[in-house]
Amino acid sequence: MLNASLAQAVPVTFGGTLIGNPPCDITGDDDPVSVEFGEVGISRIDGVNYAQPFTLTVTCGADLGNNVALFMGYDGMNADFDDRALQTSRQGLGILLSYDGTVIKPDNGDIPVTMSSHGVMTLPLVPVPVKDSNPALVLFEGPFTATGTVEIRYP
Repeated sequence: MLNASLAQAVPVTFGGTLIGNPPCDITGDDDPVSVEFGEVGISRIDGVNYAQPFTLTVTCGADLGNNVALFMGYDGMNADFDDRALQTSRQGLGILLSYDGTVIKPDNGDIPVTMSSHGVMTLPLVPVPVKDSNPALVLFEGPFTATGTVEIRYP
């Protein structure tokens, strides 16, 4: 049982600063990031050949901390023949983008990533060309391009 005559009071003050989610910077080897596939043999496009790995660095600042759950996705037009692929300037040709073996669908494929190393993480990404399996569609020789935007989102 407590003796009321021995009780003492100690004032306690709590404080801090509320901030929104810190902004993150995404950088690659060049800005904007450009991935060059070089010469791609039409008959050898199979979703494996011609993969061109690259790495993005995401910096959100040390205030974010470690083991913070984030989501990665990217915006762009889906290919008509495969909603997992990014549309290119050539009908019947698309680009699959994967992270850690998981394909990221344009405009619908947020995948979880974990921030580590005091607000800095690296994202190894692998784009690879794919083609429409419709035998009636013929790919013709010539240059192709595709554009998407990689995003990091807070839950």
